[in-house]
Amino acid sequence: MKITKIIQWDMGHRILNHRSVCKGLHGHRYKAEITVEGDLVNASSTSEYGMVMDFADIKKIAKKEVHDKLDHGFMVWDKDEELINFFKNSGGHKMVKVTFTSTAENVAKYIFENISKKFEDKYGTGLKLSSVKLWETPTSYVVYEGRSC
Repeated sequence: MKITKIIQWDMGHRILNHRSVCKGLHGHRYKAEITVEGDLVNASSTSEYGMVMDFADIKKIAKKEVHDKLDHGFMVWDKDEELINFFKNSGGHKMVKVTFTSTAENVAKYIFENISKKFEDKYGTGLKLSSVKLWETPTSYVVYEGRSC
């Protein structure tokens, strides 16, 4: 069975070498659908009985590992010297420096890889992160289904 928790945050970026206006500084209201899968918890004496996982626990992981790190930040590729220098000399701005160009595809993969190990299969139900569906605009999204460990 699969369950999904949705989180949202605001973040800026640019696609440095893109052929369109996306090469300029801009931002998005991102929405991520974080989907986990596993069998239902069978231990009737636990709070999670009959669940794949408590939605509140997914939210806690997503808030700490995604929202709090990315919200109101600006994602900067570590090859973008102009922006790195700007952020180093501009007090108070939140730079999120990454090793990739910040396409929706790469951001979805980044989120997946950063949270996949946070889902502990403590009831032996096969619990794991299944996918991250990342909405960059109201009409455009990417789904990343990587390998969770």
